[in-house]
Amino acid sequence: MKHIFSKITFAAALILGVSGCNMDLRPYSVIDPDNALESYADAEKLANGFNVHLRSLSAGSIVYTTELQSDLFHATQSFGNRNGTAYRWTFTASEGIFESVYLACYSAIANANYFIEKAASVQSRVESDPDFAKTWTEQQLELLKGHISEAYFLRAYAYSILVDKYCGAYDEATAGNENTGIAFSNKYNPTSDKAQYPGKSTLEASYDQIYSDLEKAQENIGLLRDSKAGSAYITEDAVKALRARVALARHDYPQAIQDATEIINSGKYGLVSGVDALNQLWTNDNQAGEVILQFYVALSTEMPASNNASYTGYNYQNDIYSPDFVPEKWLVDLYSDDDYRKDVFFKSAVLNIGGIQTEEPVMLFNKFPGNPALMSGPSDYNYVNAPKPFRLAELYLIAAEAYLYSGLPNGVQEASRLLNELQGKRHENWETVPYTQSSLPAEIADERVRELVGEGFRLSDLRRYGNGMTRSEGQNSSILYLPGSSTTELFSANSDNFRFVWAIPQAEMDANPKMVQNPGYTNSNTNN
Repeated sequence: MKHIFSKITFAAALILGVSGCNMDLRPYSVIDPDNALESYADAEKLANGFNVHLRSLSAGSIVYTTELQSDLFHATQSFGNRNGTAYRWTFTASEGIFESVYLACYSAIANANYFIEKAASVQSRVESDPDFAKTWTEQQLELLKGHISEAYFLRAYAYSILVDKYCGAYDEATAGNENTGIAFSNKYNPTSDKAQYPGKSTLEASYDQIYSDLEKAQENIGLLRDSKAGSAYITEDAVKALRARVALARHDYPQAIQDATEIINSGKYGLVSGVDALNQLWTNDNQAGEVILQFYVALSTEMPASNNASYTGYNYQNDIYSPDFVPEKWLVDLYSDDDYRKDVFFKSAVLNIGGIQTEEPVMLFNKFPGNPALMSGPSDYNYVNAPKPFRLAELYLIAAEAYLYSGLPNGVQEASRLLNELQGKRHENWETVPYTQSSLPAEIADERVRELVGEGFRLSDLRRYGNGMTRSEGQNSSILYLPGSSTTELFSANSDNFRFVWAIPQAEMDANPKMVQNPGYTNSNTNN
């Protein structure tokens, strides 16, 4: 199979032939890549593809696979081995999800590189070619700078996913070691020449690259639009939110605090409270001021993948629930009865598993029930909701954890304050808890589960904490796949288990003689 960087030879076609975001917000059509960026209209059409990439990188299997790999869910007897290798921790470098995510990220990076280089060519021609310069107004050239910032954000976002899934946890002592990071591709250069294929960088250099791209993204993104709640496009606050997330993973607590608190204190966003408000947020995609970035979706024409992963498995015709996965008992028990999220994120239902109905209801995970506006009728249970990659609640949790470990004199106090602010909005009768240095680590970790469950953070959090994981008893073991088994229901993994980090896809290993496989997987290049 061809190497990833020769596969993206047609990356320009991907961005030039995308199905566009909201057509009322930005124009769209297919243009010839050889004549791309001859006008500002071309630039808009090209930039239209950025959100298509971002939306695809924020939904579906890229989100739920690591959740199912973690300690949050149990497979039922109905799961039919869907996502089975991730759940059982038996995957190899040939796992399809590894290649699909890897390719999606590098395709996005190639398109970002393509735009950056084409835009630079425009800027150069404007200075040297008076006739060409007449086809661009000063305002359009300023807006072009904003689109370049969008391209840098897309590249940073894709790199951040690669670092998160294909690299180990950040450790200052080892982050400078060879082959601990990702392979950079900062020029649009699809090629089959193996001499030009990049090898891995260090983890430190990988984080530096993301920071550099985010700095360029922040530089001119404000020329396109202001930051506001529920934006369907990249804003300066989205840039800050991504950097805060990356900074926390890097243990760069000052940066995480700076970016997270700037957004929290900006007054542009607010935490919602109550069952109705949270249902509006998660079912109807009415972000009500809490979401920093929520991608545009529309019935049939702009449909992202679902994050549901058969958590409910509802059959409309027979009115039965037959899920592939159900929450572990500890996850359900983590929510107090006055926690609004318990009523919104979970659903009590009698199940039909293999034709046998449970005697007692089981709590199902229902955070992504599907927006009714994105269903063609009552029987169209597609479980599609608008992706929300950046929310204010995550920034509260980032800031709290960063303050806790910052060493600042007021670090514990600020961490406790922020955690209480979030929890006060999520509970009906919350009384302020004076958290301490010793109680905060566990409480922040638990609150990240309560708030972010199902959004793709759990495995990364366990890796960052340096914890192993252990699945525990199910709500009803009789409905589970291989109940009581140490390979399923009671599976455990030590913190040094190599499968906490995904493998470099075997197709990449076969094609790229410079690539080094992640520790634990077979380290071979079969096509040197």
